[in-house]
Amino acid sequence: MINIKNGFRTLALTGLIGVVSSCNLTELDINTDPNRPATGSLGLLLPVAENAARDAFNNVNGNAMGFAGLWSVSDAYNLNNTSFQGTWNAAYQQMQSIEMMLRATEDGKNPRYRGIAQVLKAYCMGNYVDMFGDMPYTEAWKGNAEAQNTSPKFDKDSEIYEDLLKLCDQAVVELAKPQPVAVINDYMGGGNAATWTRIAKSVKLRLLLNARKGRPNGNAELKAAFDAGGYITAAANNWTYLYSTQISPVDNRHPWYGTYAGLGDPNYISHQLMGEMILNKDPRLPFYFYRQTTRILDQNNPTDRGTTPFGGSYLPLRESFLADYKKAFNIAGALSTADLGYIAGFFGRDRADVSGAPADGPLRATPGTYPAGGVYSDKGTAAVALTGQAALNYGGNGQWPLINSWNTKFWQVEAILDGTGVTGDAKALFEAAIREQVAVVVAQGLKSDPSKAKAPAAAETDAYVKEWMTLYDAAPTNQGKLNVVAKQIWFCSWGQGMEIWNLQRRTGYPVQSQFKQFSVGIQSPISKPPRQYALRLPYPQGEGALNPNATKYITDIVFDRDPIFWDKTKVKWEF
Repeated sequence: MINIKNGFRTLALTGLIGVVSSCNLTELDINTDPNRPATGSLGLLLPVAENAARDAFNNVNGNAMGFAGLWSVSDAYNLNNTSFQGTWNAAYQQMQSIEMMLRATEDGKNPRYRGIAQVLKAYCMGNYVDMFGDMPYTEAWKGNAEAQNTSPKFDKDSEIYEDLLKLCDQAVVELAKPQPVAVINDYMGGGNAATWTRIAKSVKLRLLLNARKGRPNGNAELKAAFDAGGYITAAANNWTYLYSTQISPVDNRHPWYGTYAGLGDPNYISHQLMGEMILNKDPRLPFYFYRQTTRILDQNNPTDRGTTPFGGSYLPLRESFLADYKKAFNIAGALSTADLGYIAGFFGRDRADVSGAPADGPLRATPGTYPAGGVYSDKGTAAVALTGQAALNYGGNGQWPLINSWNTKFWQVEAILDGTGVTGDAKALFEAAIREQVAVVVAQGLKSDPSKAKAPAAAETDAYVKEWMTLYDAAPTNQGKLNVVAKQIWFCSWGQGMEIWNLQRRTGYPVQSQFKQFSVGIQSPISKPPRQYALRLPYPQGEGALNPNATKYITDIVFDRDPIFWDKTKVKWEF
């Protein structure tokens, strides 16, 4: 596994400050200046550039999970032209370090650094184009250049994608060249050319999969990339960003760990997600969520009734859920106090519950060991409110899975079932992807909470996988099978929001179907949202005040009407 530890963050930030303060950013011919050697400057820039990849993953991860109904972030779709100003600004600020690396390696003397920078740019900008569509690209990052440009044009999203695909190919060429001095401070790939080549081919595969319906030869090029191989296929090569327990001088704990550190209430987690994982006996359940309470809200108490999620959707009050629970666990008669208390711990909300947020922070289910590095919480462990519980402050050494082996397997399954010409055993790949994702979840839990976390018995995981294989086999068409696969990807996307958002826009799946063993679709909003499904992010109003080329995008592009170039599905709500 490519364990991306951020131990260099302090060094990198300090080094970047030194680089910035010691030279004009336009004077990047650092190979000719003995006071600014190429290897040193590039080595200090590299960790900051790698952080940009992490941030490109994380900048809208929560929002994308909300779009997909995994939790209550942006799930009401009341977006506007001020919603993502910070995301837009951060994208260009974070990308600056990558651009500096590319300018500093134009002389060809440091090909491995250059190849890494090209991979990082392709990954980051691919994510941002998937978010916004057309963006300043060819004329961007030139505000401090000798030929200054503070009003860059917007490039077409499809044209940016073509350049990013070329960057991936160029990176493979650069990484094959001899590097005169060792790459230093590379916490993503250890300076290893083979590792970065695998990442480059995986990033290209991701771009090709997204873009295939928007490119003339999209299917053929995707098939060629799969046939060529060389991308991430084994868990040992996963591209994963690992956080640590470090608090000082820079807090390097997982962003979701703030709920444990007293930095705010957790977001509401989807009742559908938690409820289905309970009923399906999903082995990841105690690793995904931490239960803070066993108390069932009393509907005869006005305060408790006011705290109950909208419409009585609170799981302990939902008769259909309780009936399904008894059936799933072979319980006859009334549920025990222990069972009801266990269910009460999965306190969340339904999709698009727009009611106000009462003082229910100590009741809400919160992220667990995966991916947040928090606390394990199975049926046998006590539910304890996080407030004031210093003993639960285990550390936050969680992770972000950037591109893992299960992703590439799911991509191949999608390509096979969707008629692209890509070949392979879709069912075997589907099973392998589930098992690989479950294994990563469990390993994270055992690391984050070693005193309580328990690996599921092999029979438990086998039974879960078997149910999904049965559901897959029962689907009579390839599109039905793809719908089943997409629903499993939904479960796997806890912490991987861009993957499920992109999947929904590429395929329209998962949707409701005739198969009732699992609720295959994603819950429709319980309150009709003011807007339709987010096909892209709205352009930020602030950009129009700075760049006249942005004006038409702010006024003419509607986020729930105008898809980006590769989205031919244009997902709509089911009412």
